[in-house]
Formats: sequence, C-alpha cells, structure tokens
Amino acid sequence: MQSILSMGFRVSRLVIGFMWCIVVAAGATVANVAAAGNQITIEYAEDPQFSRIKSLLIQDGVLDHGVRFINDTFQLQRSIVVEAGAADGPLYDPAVSAIQIPYAFYTEVTDRYRELESDELELSALAGDAMLHTLFHELGHALVDQLELPIVGREEDAADALANVLLLEYYDNGAGIAGNAAELFALEGEDRGELVDEDFWGEHSLDEQRYFSTLCNIYGSNPDRFAELAQQTGFSEERREICVETYQRLVDDWNLLLEPVFKTDG
Repeated sequence: MQSILSMGFRVSRLVIGFMWCIVVAAGATVANVAAAGNQITIEYAEDPQFSRIKSLLIQDGVLDHGVRFINDTFQLQRSIVVEAGAADGPLYDPAVSAIQIPYAFYTEVTDRYRELESDELELSALAGDAMLHTLFHELGHALVDQLELPIVGREEDAADALANVLLLEYYDNGAGIAGNAAELFALEGEDRGELVDEDFWGEHSLDEQRYFSTLCNIYGSNPDRFAELAQQTGFSEERREICVETYQRLVDDWNLLLEPVFKTDG
C-alpha cells in the first residue's frame, strides 16, 4: 500500500489554518471557553511520567483549538470534558460525558509517524493532526449519545466520517490534516501483521479500509483539486464517482442530523 506521504500529498501543519484563532497561555491547564449553555472544556491531568507530553500539547494548542471550534459551532445538549492524560482511551464515556485521551496515545502516535523518518517539527505537526482527528472522532460518539442519533452500520465508521467532514468543510487545511490522520491508519495496518479472526470482530473497520475511506472523502470533497491524489491512489473512474456521491451524502446527512445543535449566530 503506497503511503500518502510518499505521494507528496501532505501539507505540513506548521501553521494551523483554522477559521477561528485563540491564544493559549503557556501555563494553562484548563481551556474553558465562555459561552452560554453547555460547552466542551479540556483538562490536562498532572502526570510526572508524561509531563513533557502535557507541555507539548498545551504549547501546540491543537486540542484547545478543537475545543474552541466545537463550542463555536455546536450548542451541546450536555457539557463534555476532554480529559487529556486520562488512564484509558481514546474513547467517549457517556456515563460521565467525557472524551478521554491518554498522554500515552500521543506517544504511540509519534512513534508511528517516526517510521516515516520525519524530523521533530514534522512529528509534532503530524501528531497534532492525529490528535485533532481523534478529538472530532470522539465528538461524533458524544453527539450520537446526546442526540440519540440513528446510526445504520458501524458507529465507528460514522464517527470517522464526521471527523473528516468537519475537517474538510471547516478547516483551511482540513484535507492535509485528514490525510495525515489517514497515514496513521496506514502505518497501523502495516505494523499489524497477518490478519486473524479477531481483526474482523472489532468495532472499527480495518486500518486499510479507514485509510482508503479517508482518501475517498478527501477526493470527494473536491475532485478537481484532488484529481492527482485519486490517480496516485489508484481509484478507478467508478470509484471516483462513488467517492463524490458518498462524500456529498455524508455532508448532507450530518447537516440534517446535527441541525438541532448547530449554532446559527457563530
């Protein structure tokens, strides 16, 4: 499976092209955006073993930007806490309305990307993109829970799709961020080894499927701009048409499902 980065597709996230910008104080441990009603906040746990990771995440600000985006875009039914440095995860725990992301996950992600022989600055950018995609993925689970959304098929696939749609529709460099997250799926697939029965029992699609589904979403979001990506990926003409149709359906369906919580004055 050809790496998306070897195609020269990635746009490095050295400067984040968000639609909203905030400044995060270097010593902050909680990002709490002032907004009416319920909102999402983030808490950085103290953990001597991962103090460097905590500092990197705060300095990078990628999760804080994601929190700000969510608060600016959605009026949540219940408040959500992002627990950076949680013991388990990444996951959404409906019992406590929390998105849990361990510091160890950041380390695992960085180690995966290190296989690409990227320098430390690139590693930080790649890991940040994966963290943002993960945050939006878990937000998908949270919204399914809060709104009791009907999901036909794997909820994990639906959460992946929402993460891709949010990045591609709202972020200036959303395609680059989603592409970097796809690369993580590819790396995980390559490291897995031979498939066994348990791989087919999982809640997620196979890593290779998540990789190609994300590339399909990227192409479908702008087929003219990403024609070369489709060609290098090997998508047939029929598959390209399906990608365009599938992506537009994802956008329409998520807009319909989330209409009750979209803010209209943001």
